[in-house]
Amino acid sequence: MDTHPCKDWLPGALNKEQIEHLAARGVIKFDQKDEIGIASVDLSISDQGFAMEGGSIKPSRHRKYSEVLRRRLDLSQGFFELQKTHTYVLKLGAQLNPEKVKQFRIYGQATAKSTIGRVDVLARLIVDGMDRYECFEADNLDGNGEMYVEVTPITFNIKIKPGSSITQLRLFYGDPEDSEIEGEEVCMTVLRDDSGNPTTERRLTLDLQPDTHGGLKASAFRAKPAPHSSDFIDLSSRDLYEPWKYWQFCETDSENRLQIKSGRFYILRSKEKLWLPEGVAIYCKASDETIGEMRIHYAGFVHPHFGTDKDGKQIPTPLIFEVRGHQVDAKLTHGEKMANLVFYRMSRNAKHEGKDSYSGQRLQLSKVFRSWPQKLIKIDNEGNVEPT
Repeated sequence: MDTHPCKDWLPGALNKEQIEHLAARGVIKFDQKDEIGIASVDLSISDQGFAMEGGSIKPSRHRKYSEVLRRRLDLSQGFFELQKTHTYVLKLGAQLNPEKVKQFRIYGQATAKSTIGRVDVLARLIVDGMDRYECFEADNLDGNGEMYVEVTPITFNIKIKPGSSITQLRLFYGDPEDSEIEGEEVCMTVLRDDSGNPTTERRLTLDLQPDTHGGLKASAFRAKPAPHSSDFIDLSSRDLYEPWKYWQFCETDSENRLQIKSGRFYILRSKEKLWLPEGVAIYCKASDETIGEMRIHYAGFVHPHFGTDKDGKQIPTPLIFEVRGHQVDAKLTHGEKMANLVFYRMSRNAKHEGKDSYSGQRLQLSKVFRSWPQKLIKIDNEGNVEPT
């Protein structure tokens, strides 16, 4: 039996060097295009994709997940085309070794990457042998360790190439619950309210104070319907699409409330700002996934050194909320509670590797969109804008 690699590790979330150590021991086999970050791994999709014609099928311990996959997607153009409101499963390149996962007491949490959630795409990790999405547990991993991601675009048609990443995986030594940090002190260290003062509340609330882009004010961005049914947003791209062609500016009413329209998707931000030190990681989850007639999403990982610039200086930064209206119109209020924070101890400190790509963000779209033009004009009462 392999020598236990974790005997001198503290229970907690693993840093980059620890993840690489597990890979070297064969606990998890990564694809060559997987990207190991300071406290998680961006998992890349393989060249195998499937359409789920009857909708999603929950993973189960009692069957191989590959047995439910039927209609293979066409890859002749070099990418997968995924139609909005349809569900697909894409096989990942990485694979777990269940016996070694159990031996070394490794657990996993997953979430869609931020840039994916911000284009209204639902993405959930499936691990063969688990009966729950978005995780695996050392005690309950009974399958062959193959991994998939279930993908459902909602607002836009999308396309994505093999080798690109939709989901990220955080690994733990020991049960994540055993690594949670309790007490008020951690909040006071990493969390600031909208006045810049420390807070003891393990929550995030909604900021509807207007932000300025292109000379115009917006409290939120609302996605337009896709311009044409044949249009596809390429999730493999960066800085490709003009944001004003896909998004509208939203403002609050006289009571500082934001109208959430049925069936529409919104980008908002938190009042609170975060800065994380090298030994703390966060999972952010909706306080109630359904608030009235809307649904809240968030790509829930906040990694060590979030809210830090390239020189290590603190720049406390808000988080982004993704909200979709349900069957009827509703309103959100400035300061409304949106999410809870779970703090985790790192097993070992994470090294600073330069500015986090979202540190310093304001009200910010997915990375597939370009920055807003420097000068914009509002062209109608629906919030449509265009360059001057």
